[in-house]
Amino acid sequence: MISLKTYLLGHSDKDLEGSYRRMIDLILLAISLHAVSGDSADYERFRSDMNRFGGCLTPELSMSERFVVVGEALRAMEDYNRHTSRFLRIQNAELQNMITMLTQTVIAVGANSETSVAGLQGIEKALEEARMLEDVRVVKAHLGECLQSVRGEALRQKEEGKAALESIQQELAQSRERMGGFSVGSNLDSATGLPGKMEGERELHEALASPGTKFLLLAVINCLEAVNARFGFAIGDQVLALAAEHFRGALHAEDKLYRWNGPAFVAVISRTADIGSVREEVRRFADKKLEKIFVIGSRSVLLPISASWAIFPIVQPIDALLRKVEIFTAAQISHD
Repeated sequence: MISLKTYLLGHSDKDLEGSYRRMIDLILLAISLHAVSGDSADYERFRSDMNRFGGCLTPELSMSERFVVVGEALRAMEDYNRHTSRFLRIQNAELQNMITMLTQTVIAVGANSETSVAGLQGIEKALEEARMLEDVRVVKAHLGECLQSVRGEALRQKEEGKAALESIQQELAQSRERMGGFSVGSNLDSATGLPGKMEGERELHEALASPGTKFLLLAVINCLEAVNARFGFAIGDQVLALAAEHFRGALHAEDKLYRWNGPAFVAVISRTADIGSVREEVRRFADKKLEKIFVIGSRSVLLPISASWAIFPIVQPIDALLRKVEIFTAAQISHD
């Protein structure tokens, strides 16, 4: 029989390096096995990343290289937790929307009495406020009592409820489409959490087909390749995440921001002003230089973060606009 102490410490208490590595392997294995499962693809990718990080911690690595591997593992945990939290929030919102639709339809179909209507509306409000499992169980019990009195009224209105039933079927179909859209959205950029170039091009075509004046904001993060080369891609991803957060916070709520290629971001914005006024609006936040202290191994480094940017009106032909984006992006990368 092999004891836990023997597994962790080996046959000699002096073998501390091997012991620490085995402990880290156990921790990474436990994290991957007991992670909360949200989107299945994200879950499998996270477990694969944890196994890969464990395999990277070989005796040949220097201490600083091991710090980098551990930092990448922490980053993967942070990304997975953020994506899973978003998945669960969307799923919870969709379930509450479906409950609301079902409640309203039951009221329309069979709850003519004021008592039944008031009871169902009270249950709907309680469901929106329910947070703990026990709250949901209490609401469920009240719902059963209320529905029992509604059934008799619903039977007498079967024909009148036909149109309402067709309406809920349509709403549920739309809800499934929204949940399906999330599966596509789960392929978000791992560094920034933004949708990627494919979704951005789709948005450009939709912008051309909709009324109103639309502009494309292109921002290219300066010196990202140099940061990646000197400090590693994990630090480069953090630079991108900080830049994405800055632009997302400065744009309007209805504007759409996308991670394009390499260090480039694209935003589709709708404005009634002319392009000169839009440039002045963007200049106020796009020219702002950011700074952040990054922990790299055993030291801390202050890195400046800035962007080169341009504004283009979104007009036909779309291929010409995309070509301008490519030319501008390539020019900034070559300057770096």
